[in-house]
Amino acid sequence: MQPKWWMLIAAGMILFGSLMVHPASKAAAYPADNWERLAYTALQDEYEGASLNDYHYIGRTQVNDEQTKDVFRVTVKEGSTLFAAHAEIYFHPETGHLISINVFRL
Repeated sequence: MQPKWWMLIAAGMILFGSLMVHPASKAAAYPADNWERLAYTALQDEYEGASLNDYHYIGRTQVNDEQTKDVFRVTVKEGSTLFAAHAEIYFHPETGHLISINVFRL
């Protein structure tokens, strides 16, 4: 028994449709779930060996049509020095693709 062509086309369309749902598209809706770990890792790399405390999400800014920025803040303790630092995650607001990560001391 031969499979019906319409069945193959329907199965192909369902498979293609499921591949088009890109997980990064959820990034704009769930910043803590998608960017928090990446920001924390960038802060750990920048301040290697330091103690990172009071880590939290500051907020989101629409930079322009092509970029949105999520900001995370942490308190860094390097030896006896205590200071605040930010990690800024820039991403495309439509696709959720990562553009850049900036880490700096305040």
